[in-house]
Amino acid sequence: MTRKFRLKTLLLSLPALAGFMVFYIIPFFRSIGYSFVGSVVKREFVWFDNYKEVFANKYFQMALKNTVIFSVVGVAVIMLLSLALSVALVKLSKRFSFIKSFFVMPYVLPSASIIFFWQMFFDTGTYTALTEIEGIGGFFDVLPLYVIFLWKNIGINIILITSALTKIAPEVYEAAALDGAHGFKLHTKITLPLISPSLFFVGVLSFVNSLKIFKESYLYYNSNYPPDAAYMIQNYMNNHFYKLNYQNLSTAVVIFTLAMALVIFLWYKLENKMSEGTF
Repeated sequence: MTRKFRLKTLLLSLPALAGFMVFYIIPFFRSIGYSFVGSVVKREFVWFDNYKEVFANKYFQMALKNTVIFSVVGVAVIMLLSLALSVALVKLSKRFSFIKSFFVMPYVLPSASIIFFWQMFFDTGTYTALTEIEGIGGFFDVLPLYVIFLWKNIGINIILITSALTKIAPEVYEAAALDGAHGFKLHTKITLPLISPSLFFVGVLSFVNSLKIFKESYLYYNSNYPPDAAYMIQNYMNNHFYKLNYQNLSTAVVIFTLAMALVIFLWYKLENKMSEGTF
């Protein structure tokens, strides 16, 4: 790579880097500053009072709990379904090569059209009655979000995992079969280790997408205040934005960002241990 080529690459990257700095990096560091002041107007330094207030807020606690449950359950379910459907798709791809295009359609369709369909699907008297049952009504309140999350994001996961599966040479399975590996053992000892980098990437993508469910939630429930079981961190932050409570909003953003960064860091540490065979 010549010096002239590196200089051209840097110059071409400058507009994107400038936009990233202006619209992401600088606002984030300003948010960190706001999280330590009592008011964005007077800007008196209050140390960690905002963090204590946010953690003590019952709505933040509810939003945090709901977000954790949604991410854990949603990511686990979508990963299992994506892997199972990808394995089946690889076996059928020779006969039905056109089927791959259908999986990516929900990912590129506008969210409004997706929500309109699922609103009609769940708009029944039976389903409404289930949401009113004490003890289990909360699950049915948030069930549409799980369905929308799976339906919209499973397609891109299948495409990525299928691509990884098709890159495994048939000779690898033949050699493993000669060594006595068959059936389910063949997948646990050969398939999963070979596609683990793709699985970890899909896991991170699914986790990030699970945290971006606010748009679909807002369109489906048509309210800033959905049912308690469907009240997520982004609902909490959006409501404080409307209240102009920027110090509370900024504090929640910092907590949310640090938690997300920690999960992704631990996820990649786990991937490194598995790839090195030390896990």
